[in-house]
Amino acid sequence: MELFIAVADRLGFHSDKDLASLADVGAENVPNWRNGAVKEFKKQKFRAVMRNLEGLLAELRERSGQAYQAGTELTQLEIESGSGPADLSRQFRERVAYDYLGHRFLYFEPQGALAWERLIKTGYEQEHWLEGIKQCAQEWFDTGRDMSGRAKGPIAQALGLNRRDRPCGIDVISLGPGEGGKEVIILRALLAAEKASKMRSAWLTFAPVDVSIMLLVAAAQSSRELLLAAPAGGKHETSIAYRSVLPFVGDFEEGRLAFLERLKTSKETGSDGLRLVLLLGNIFGNLRDEETFVRHKLRRIARPGDLVWIEIGIRPESIEDEPLFRRTVSNGSETAADANRRLLLEGPYRRWASAIGRQSPQLKLRIWGREDDESARIPGSFNFCHDLVIAEESRFCTMLYSRRYRLTELKKWFEGLDFTVQHIRIVKDSKGRDRVAHFLLARNR
Repeated sequence: MELFIAVADRLGFHSDKDLASLADVGAENVPNWRNGAVKEFKKQKFRAVMRNLEGLLAELRERSGQAYQAGTELTQLEIESGSGPADLSRQFRERVAYDYLGHRFLYFEPQGALAWERLIKTGYEQEHWLEGIKQCAQEWFDTGRDMSGRAKGPIAQALGLNRRDRPCGIDVISLGPGEGGKEVIILRALLAAEKASKMRSAWLTFAPVDVSIMLLVAAAQSSRELLLAAPAGGKHETSIAYRSVLPFVGDFEEGRLAFLERLKTSKETGSDGLRLVLLLGNIFGNLRDEETFVRHKLRRIARPGDLVWIEIGIRPESIEDEPLFRRTVSNGSETAADANRRLLLEGPYRRWASAIGRQSPQLKLRIWGREDDESARIPGSFNFCHDLVIAEESRFCTMLYSRRYRLTELKKWFEGLDFTVQHIRIVKDSKGRDRVAHFLLARNR
């Protein structure tokens, strides 16, 4: 009876009337429970209590997004105020008259998300970048022990996935995951590390954050399927109740970051957990201002001791060797990937013009190089600026920044903003050129 009263109190059932409703009895019975005159339930009442508690806990599990609820036909999303489709459409209308819009307007609508997916799948060498993620994950989640007995992989070590430590909980936060293919690879490596170490994290929450509902639903479904199918590690082989997927429709660049309040690492019981923040697919290089983002957003998301995994494009010694450079020279030819890129960039403006009754506008995509200016402030960076030239208005509008970085300068830049660069891994393209780098950062304590 004492256990029942204590659990009910933590679940919000405080008054005699509340406790009575949970046991399907009258409120006059409760004082006898509290003063010890009645120390246990009769069998019939005990069954009623168990049935009601099970229903309540099932509801709480569903609201928390726990993975074993993924078998339903409903996909749960939480939409941050100011980040829904209507909000993004309003923001587009307000900003389209100015010279900068930015990458989040490219794919928040279904048509834009579809164009983005087609771009990734046509001539973009996505298989190389996925393999690079897989190699990084295998290395960084390695549970083999070093000379001091600690896990070799830096993420496995931070989690305590070895026999000398007690594993903590982890919130995996992905900013701009798209359809979530890379994130599934990382989650799979984390589950494999738990299995190899015969231990499991205190909890595992995957929190994808994106403005595209279409892409976010795909990321949530694929990750839930993975977490549901994989057996739990450690002593509780059959229990996966510690896993959850919490997808958030949110603008992590300009939004309030309200999703942080829903993470276990934001609550008192989970304050000792680890956050692993992911910015994959050159999301970092697409930001309007990297320093503003790091100072005012990333430092709120990643607390002291947390880890950040960032994928960036590498600037070659000669910028002419960058495959995108040829697009800065107009020669009239256009590959399938070029066409998909152009349609992705033109789409938001064309749909907006159609919605207000304008004739199909005359647009031209201009890609040009910028460095050492307000769009490329990190030393050594080069920005392929993507502009829409609007002929009838005699002006242009910037839709996308796409930067390439020199690794040495970028490492120093991160360290100047209170992040330690623990590891850098380079990924080559099909021609053996260094194209992509993965940075693993740790927020200084």
